[in-house]
Amino acid sequence: MLDCQKEYQIKSFTIANTNSNSIMAKMQLMLLGTDEVFNCVIWKETLSAIPPEHLRIGNVIQVQASEPNQQYNNYVIYKVKLVKEAKLGLSKEEHDVLFNDILEVIQSFTDEKLKNSMLSFIIENQELFKVSPAAINIHHNYIGALMQHIWECIQIAKANFPVVFKEVNHELVLAGCITHDLGKMFEYIVDLETGMITKNKDFQKIWINHIQCGFGWANQNGFPELAHIIASHHGTREWNALVEPLTHEANLVHQIDMISSRLGRREITDLQKAII
Repeated sequence: MLDCQKEYQIKSFTIANTNSNSIMAKMQLMLLGTDEVFNCVIWKETLSAIPPEHLRIGNVIQVQASEPNQQYNNYVIYKVKLVKEAKLGLSKEEHDVLFNDILEVIQSFTDEKLKNSMLSFIIENQELFKVSPAAINIHHNYIGALMQHIWECIQIAKANFPVVFKEVNHELVLAGCITHDLGKMFEYIVDLETGMITKNKDFQKIWINHIQCGFGWANQNGFPELAHIIASHHGTREWNALVEPLTHEANLVHQIDMISSRLGRREITDLQKAII
């Protein structure tokens, strides 16, 4: 039961259309100091009365008026009070540092064709790259989080290279760490004022998802091994991989991606716990 005296952190927030074409917000709240999560909805009339910045992911709020909806096992929220406003994501200084660090890794590649193709693609889309999230809800769902996720993958890869017994192409693994989610630059739209993340419907009509987009880019540029890494980085078809990993490099990138997405700076509040 939601308690109007207690404080909750917003864990996820999305805008959706109902079957009757009405607008609603879906939100998950976690009771501070616990792992207890509540599924909530806010209908259009209430939503229009709440300042958008009050509903940022990571914000701490009090729910001043709500009622349970037993049919859908959630709560309808009518009024909230902002207690603490969260960061939107990486600051300009932080994402500039990450951007340059990632470019430095690419510039160290000995494969000139791969290096130049990756640099060209990222620099051409650098404004999107610097602010893009890596997901809406699951992990790294804040401004600049795609770069944060990629940088974590790079560091996890480098930490594993000395202890991986099977022979792997280190440069190809690092390229996979950097490119596996690049399609998310176009798959998601992030509001830089509110931090709200939505799916790009025009992108979905063309590419379906970021895996298809990245796979297409790698193949079109003549990198079939990298294309396979991108296609398989989700691990199984159940998790929307186009194929399962068939090479050591693809399997390693999949495992690295899992570590970052489950144990990295997954949420906006994680940015306050450590320095990049």
